[in-house]
Amino acid sequence: MRSGPKAIQRGRRGVLAVAALLLAACAVNPVTHRSEFSLMSEAQEVREGEEAYPLYTQMSEGVFQDQALQVYVQSVGERLARASHRPNLDYRYNVVNSSEINAYALPGGKISITRGLLARMRNEAELAAVLGHETGHVTARHQAAGYTRQVLTGLLTTVGVAALETANVRGADVLAQGGLLAANLVLTKYSRDQERQADDLGMDYMTRAGYNPEGMVETMRILLESQQREPSAVEAMFQSHPLSSERLATAEARIPAQDRALLTPEALKVAPFQAATAHLRAVAPAYAKMDEGRKLLGEKKEAEALQLLEAATVLAPDQALLWVYRAAGEVKAGKTEAALSSADRAVTLYPDLFQARFTAGVAAYEAKKYAESINELSAADKLVPGQPQVAFFLGRGYEAEGERENAARQYAGVVQKVQKGPMAEYSYSRLVAWGYAKPPVDQKQ
Repeated sequence: MRSGPKAIQRGRRGVLAVAALLLAACAVNPVTHRSEFSLMSEAQEVREGEEAYPLYTQMSEGVFQDQALQVYVQSVGERLARASHRPNLDYRYNVVNSSEINAYALPGGKISITRGLLARMRNEAELAAVLGHETGHVTARHQAAGYTRQVLTGLLTTVGVAALETANVRGADVLAQGGLLAANLVLTKYSRDQERQADDLGMDYMTRAGYNPEGMVETMRILLESQQREPSAVEAMFQSHPLSSERLATAEARIPAQDRALLTPEALKVAPFQAATAHLRAVAPAYAKMDEGRKLLGEKKEAEALQLLEAATVLAPDQALLWVYRAAGEVKAGKTEAALSSADRAVTLYPDLFQARFTAGVAAYEAKKYAESINELSAADKLVPGQPQVAFFLGRGYEAEGERENAARQYAGVVQKVQKGPMAEYSYSRLVAWGYAKPPVDQKQ
């Protein structure tokens, strides 16, 4: 295949377009003060973080229901944020209700720590270490770097340099073609250098805020010990935050260089932490029963699971998530009326919890209360849009109510996202039967 003058010209235009994009998208890193290539501006960081934060909170089983604890964690985070390289961002810190041991940061300063990790901690300095580390990822723009890397890699490997010819100098077309949501960056594994930098920044921020740096060392020990005892418990944490004994040793080596005035028990701030987490510790036994009950439900041991889930709601009747899983167990066990009651309790306790609304919708469908089911599922869809399981049960509810067009719309949403399994097969069969879709080729012959 010959390379003629036009091909050469196209190649030159592609190179020039890439060069223009590189120059236009250079920014100064707030931490290193070095110029670096980035396809995510600070305004975009803030916008995408704000959009993704509610979604990720829902995906992490909602906020932990203790407003005083949420205020406390926000106050600790704000102390760290003020000591950071980007104090003017609108930082938000919350405790999400996942039992996993994890913490994550979204672009623009939106940071979460799980109930599971917080329950392992003993003092405020350990909490500050985790929040400081996540704040470090934000201030060093590690998510923006990951976004840029993934977008460019995707373009240059699947589309080619020619796709950049039409990009304007600020890279808007590149970003559009990248198709990468900021929320997906939470699942991106940070590099070792990024983790080391976040460790250093986290320790700097926590000491500037008056915390004992031993909190960072102790937190790393907690994580490494948890990995050895129960690897599955810290799987999510280690997927995005690879931890090693080398990082622990580095943190330990930094301690002697810190202000000796901070190396005291008082700077660990045990008392305020214990007071703020009292309710979390009080409901921990209930959540332990919930976790075991969920495991048994997955093993199809409904009777054993329900005993644990019922006991969990007795121990902590104010926790909506416990009622969600109790209702789910009752649905699986065929106890429809009990499931309706439990789901209603969950919704009453936490109306904006996606899982509560979804479970209430399924329970109402199983009870043949289709209008009620549609209302609950529609509320779930507003909280976390586009979930195929929600669309499927909405379709079934509309179908039962004789609203074929609405049902078909929901089934179409299912088959667009799910290709195999009972949901996809049923949805596709209804679309074919109603003339909205063509039957498979082998059925035509």
